[in-house]
Formats: sequence, structure tokens, C-alpha cells
Amino acid sequence: MSSSTSTKATVAVLGGTGTLGEDIATVLLTEFRESFPTVRVFTRDPSSSKAQAFAKKGADVVALDIESLENALAGIDVVVNVLPTSLSEEVRGKVNETVIKSGAKVYFLSEFGLDHRIADFTGYEHPEWAGKKRLAAETRALAQGKTKVIAVYSSVFLEFVVSSFLGPLLGFDLAKNVFTTYGPATQKFATTGKSDIGRAVARLAVLALDPSTSASVSDEVRIAGAITSYEDVRDITARVRGVPKGEIKVEDLAALEQSLREQKGKGGLLEYIRLAIGKGWADLSENADELVNPGQTLWKWKTVEDEIRIGA
Repeated sequence: MSSSTSTKATVAVLGGTGTLGEDIATVLLTEFRESFPTVRVFTRDPSSSKAQAFAKKGADVVALDIESLENALAGIDVVVNVLPTSLSEEVRGKVNETVIKSGAKVYFLSEFGLDHRIADFTGYEHPEWAGKKRLAAETRALAQGKTKVIAVYSSVFLEFVVSSFLGPLLGFDLAKNVFTTYGPATQKFATTGKSDIGRAVARLAVLALDPSTSASVSDEVRIAGAITSYEDVRDITARVRGVPKGEIKVEDLAALEQSLREQKGKGGLLEYIRLAIGKGWADLSENADELVNPGQTLWKWKTVEDEIRIGA
């Protein structure tokens, strides 16, 4: 896919060699290079093989140093933050503040997961999401409308659903053909491929930078590469791999919720995600897919079937 737009801007990816950052940086350096002739990739280790591969593609690879970040962001129009939440909230807050001070026009917060605005974990919210909410509010207050601050919610990474490691932890054990859900196996949820997240970010940046379309981009955007369910994944797996439809195990959703309540925010993040799926909070059927990719004319969203076929 080639980006056809008159927009010419500079973009920085903070954490550009990480789990999601690598995919976003790759999309910017290839499919959207016309719109973003300058791509600056920030990473802890510029000598790593991933960083060097980006340099060969034409990226400016920069060592991530919080103290000198403002100077390193000089001249950057768009900043995409995909730094890990393992960093302290203090450090992440300093990064946000620095990005705003740098004068960037568009800033994507470190989100790209569950739309935690609609997930009602009152009294037992996971610290990661509570922290993200605080940081987002602080960052928008600092921006005062001068920088467009955007949160993108894309739900579960598609790659995680079929992963031999993370898949079973989320209840998708494709190898054993067993699918374990909390609540109805027909409950819909959203999943989005990492490269598609990168494409959506690029498109949102282009739209936000263009005065004629900037108003169409809200501060909080939901995208969904595919809407599926545990039952759907089970059926697709059987069809693609030519095996019998696998077993569906239904666990007690109320018991999971009670367990997390009792742990008061100390439960595992994957357990929260599974609860959110069971409650319907991960169903992003109402989304901005048509805004970023009208009629799939710019690219085809990767589906669960596409991803399963890769490993079939």
C-alpha cells in the first residue's frame, strides 16, 4: 500500500524497537514514507540488530535519553509513544511533559490496548490503567490544545490470540484445539494486528495534521481490525487447519470478577483482559475504522483467519 497525500511531516517513535514499536516504525518507513520522509526511531540500544535494520531503511536512530529528549525531538511534528508501562509513572509523566514542551503538533499516548474508559473495574482497577488515565489527563492539561493528544484503543493484539505462548494464557490453545472462555463463547471482542495499528496511527496523524480533516480526529479513537469471539476462533481454526472443531471450556466469569475484586488491583493483567472480554468491554464494534481506512480502500485489515493461516 502506498500513502497518497500531500502531507509531508516528521515523525518520532519512542520505543521503536519494542513489541509494537517495531511494527509501527516499519509501516512508517515503508508504506507511509511519502507522508513521513523523516522517521526518527528512539531506542535504548541503537546498536541492536533491529535498530540497525531501521537505519538501513533510512531511519534516524537515536538513543533514548529522557534528559536530552526535548532536544532530540526538535523539528518533530508527530510523536508516537510506545514505551513500555514497566517504566515508572514518574518517568512516563516526564516523557509526556517533554513531548508537549518540544512543540510536537500531534502526540499519540502510550495506549493501544483495552478501552479502559468503558471497563468498569471500580474498586479494583489495575494500576496500569489507573496510571494511564492520570497521565492522559495531565498531558492534555499541559498541551492546552496546542498539541493534539490522541489515545488509540485497539483491544487485543491479533498476534497474541494465535501465539503459542500468550494464546493459551488468554484461552486460545490452538495447538491442543481447546478454547477456554470466561462467560459466553459467543461474546464478541476486538482484535487488531500490530501492523494495522501502525497504519491506523499513520493515517490518524495525516488526518490530524491536515487543517481540512483535523476536526474529524477525536482525542480518543477506537479501531478494530476484526470483531470475533472464542467460538469464531475455534471454528476458523478447524476450517483452516482441517481439524475437528475443538473443545470450548466455559469458566465462571463471576468467580473471576470476585477474585480480582478481592485482590484489589493486584491481579494479573491477562486476567483483567479475560474479564473484560467476558463482560463485553473489549467489543469495539463502534469504531473509527471507516475514518482511517474507508471501505478498506487503503489496506485490508488482517483477520483472525489471515493470522492462523500464517502458522497453519
